[in-house]
Amino acid sequence: MRRRLRPSAYKGLVGDRRGVSATEFALILPLLLLIVLGGYQLSQAASAYRKVTRTARTVADLATQYSTMTKTDMSTVLNASSQVMAPFNTSSLSIVLTEFYVSPAGVATVTWSQGLNATALSPGLTVILPAGVCLPNASVVLASVTYSFTPAIGYKITGPFAISSALYMSPRSVASISYTGS
Repeated sequence: MRRRLRPSAYKGLVGDRRGVSATEFALILPLLLLIVLGGYQLSQAASAYRKVTRTARTVADLATQYSTMTKTDMSTVLNASSQVMAPFNTSSLSIVLTEFYVSPAGVATVTWSQGLNATALSPGLTVILPAGVCLPNASVVLASVTYSFTPAIGYKITGPFAISSALYMSPRSVASISYTGS
């Protein structure tokens, strides 16, 4: 049997304010969660960017301190990146460490190049360097680092994105670093 409510029963609901704050909270909660989780992801991406930049700096700095590099030295320098990138996973990190020689005519060619999870440049390859990077008849080392950052939350929407950094440095104690590990 169905029971009918009398119109006088509705009069109490019109002025009733209980539960208004709970309703407002339920409407605002998704927006608050989006702001908090988005802020967390943004800070993680900024931290990864800083780590990639620092890794490029560290790899270039270590390499330019050598006068002669062996295959073991190169491996040590490239694998130092895992210490700099911690706590980020380095399986999606790729590094190319290259030395260029700029001829007196201003033509830059690859002297040697080695990669970690990346393809190195071919020796003898002619490249165009940015203006002001290297003087004619001198060498310069390029550390190029790329990291595929995958957000912990929302990765199905955005997917991974690449963060990269490159740094040029001149050898410190010699005119050109000889690499004997090919």
